Amino acid sequence: MQFAEIVGQRRLINSLIKTVEEGRVPHAQLFAGAEGNGTFALVLAYSQFISCQNKQYYNTDSENELRADSCGKCPSCLKYKRLAHPDLHFVFPNTTTKNVDKNNESALFMDLFREFVEEKQGYIDINSWLEYLKAENKQGEINVRDANTIIKDLTMTSYESPYKVMIIWCADRLRHDAAPKLLKIIEEPYDRTLFFLISENTDAVLSTIVSRTQLVKVLPIEKECLQDFLVQKKGMSISEAEIRVKNSEGNLLKALNYDNQTNKDFIEMFITWTRLAFRYDKKAMDIIPFSESLAKMGKEKQRTFLLSVSNLFRECLMCALNVPIESEILTGENLDFKKKFSKFLNYENVNRIFALLKQADYHITRNANAKILFFDLTLQIGRQLSPNK
Repeated sequence: MQFAEIVGQRRLINSLIKTVEEGRVPHAQLFAGAEGNGTFALVLAYSQFISCQNKQYYNTDSENELRADSCGKCPSCLKYKRLAHPDLHFVFPNTTTKNVDKNNESALFMDLFREFVEEKQGYIDINSWLEYLKAENKQGEINVRDANTIIKDLTMTSYESPYKVMIIWCADRLRHDAAPKLLKIIEEPYDRTLFFLISENTDAVLSTIVSRTQLVKVLPIEKECLQDFLVQKKGMSISEAEIRVKNSEGNLLKALNYDNQTNKDFIEMFITWTRLAFRYDKKAMDIIPFSESLAKMGKEKQRTFLLSVSNLFRECLMCALNVPIESEILTGENLDFKKKFSKFLNYENVNRIFALLKQADYHITRNANAKILFFDLTLQIGRQLSPNK
């Protein structure tokens, strides 16, 4: 994958290019950011650039334009394109399946993973991968066998490239008994070895691993870049692209999966939910069927709903503070609700609600019982809205 294929992120890309130019690529880096920000795709393009035999440099001083890129044509780049370079290694969450009923590890799913990455053009997410893997609601993990494979693969000398590259996707899914095995090799790696760890939730990564890596934050994609991509590459109208960008928070996957009717449904659900939460002490029995209806949605839809709820809380807070925003979601018949509801919001309780929503999103990815999760979340949000009850 080339940098040119990455949506936005030009400033970060140029800073990564600079580490290669100056010969100071850190041996262990933790790339932190939402999956839809392009974290995996960015790491893949970075790795390909490092190994490229004919790097292309461009005459530009603009931080919003690429300084350089891999050629995409040399033997190394062609092997990277197929994810088949002998010096490129992966580990990723996996589990037992119908075809692999025991002793599962990443190596047994490598062909399937290559197909998945190619199909998704590098913009991958864990739930789609587990579905592609046919995991049947099992949690994907990086296990001890994977850790042993990492150590074994990296003891070998590089075949063709100046570096051996190990990409650990979803490092937050390293099992508790697998992570400690990697501490020494990450701290004292073999010569010419690079570790690129990727995580959407760095709080769940073992702290001793985090402390041994250099953190690289992959921020949301710039709105203009995301909109241009949707219009130019996906053939959307400007108005359609604007709506999707507004509701995606710079996340390409959420922008691609956005559905306008679903968004309208989410607004109605948000209004119903906040009313139930506000009267949680008297409406507890009504919360149960509502939680059950949320639990029936798939994980991705649940996560999209939580993102929508976060955006709506933010808009209501801006209304409470009389701060204008570019594109409002709660308009027309919902404007009166927003004005009344915003009176109960302030910086403190909304920030606590954001933390609750983030925590709930994480637990959804870990296959928590959705019915219990949403019931408890409703009660906790209710306590933030009505602290004196």
